[in-house]
Amino acid sequence: MEKQPRTLLAAADLHFGLYPEGDASTLKLAEHVCASDADVLVIVGDVADEAVGGFASCLRLFKGFRGLKLLVPGNHDLWTKSGDSERRYRSHLPRLATQWGFHMLDRAPIRAGTTGFIGNIGWYDYSFRNPDLEIPREVYRHKSLPGVCSWNDGIYIRWDMTDEEFTERCVRRLRRHYGVAEPKVERVIAVLHHVPFAELLYGPSGRAAEFCRAFMGSARFGELLVRCPKVRFVICGHQHRPAACERGELKAFVVGSEYKMKRLLRLDIATGEYDRMDF
Repeated sequence: MEKQPRTLLAAADLHFGLYPEGDASTLKLAEHVCASDADVLVIVGDVADEAVGGFASCLRLFKGFRGLKLLVPGNHDLWTKSGDSERRYRSHLPRLATQWGFHMLDRAPIRAGTTGFIGNIGWYDYSFRNPDLEIPREVYRHKSLPGVCSWNDGIYIRWDMTDEEFTERCVRRLRRHYGVAEPKVERVIAVLHHVPFAELLYGPSGRAAEFCRAFMGSARFGELLVRCPKVRFVICGHQHRPAACERGELKAFVVGSEYKMKRLLRLDIATGEYDRMDF
């Protein structure tokens, strides 16, 4: 795509197929996107829950969008009851993305005019955990705090990696993709499902939410991105409430969709002005 993009739309956490109310909101959002004259659409993970069919059904809703279509998957997109999460990530999801006209940024960066796009699912290494809870690291690895709550990735993510190992892979890939994109563009937009900056996370909460804070993202992604001088914007999902922060010239956003109400972030790439629409 040689045209210089001006307007970017970002959706996240659509969880298609989970709740009828959420699906109705997603349908309205998709209709708005397809009728728009935006240049770029980014879906920032958690497209659907469990079934690969839900992933494809959601992407199909955006077939009428005329601009560049990008995505990164979320942790829910890797869930499986009996399969292999890594195979879903490396094979099934990229194939479905391509089938419906989306470029999955986990595979490779992409350029549109003088703007480059990099990104991947991101992950977590417990660097955002609340130290005041004094919970051993091993409890986070098991993703269950007895008598309080569990994080369902512990049930539905099936692969032979630790969270720290997968985070390392994703950080390395993001660094490599920035290196590929940087010489060819004037600015870079980074897309992650998980949150890269602690400032974007929710405020003090109950014990269950404070335990789950450890699974919201990793500071390693933020530390990398602030060292990449051409990264101007970072867009992420995962947290179901909107947020924004700045690090120097870098602006970061959480789209902030909820399970039954969906949000769309609209960003002017040239000026940095943005707004959100609720559906």
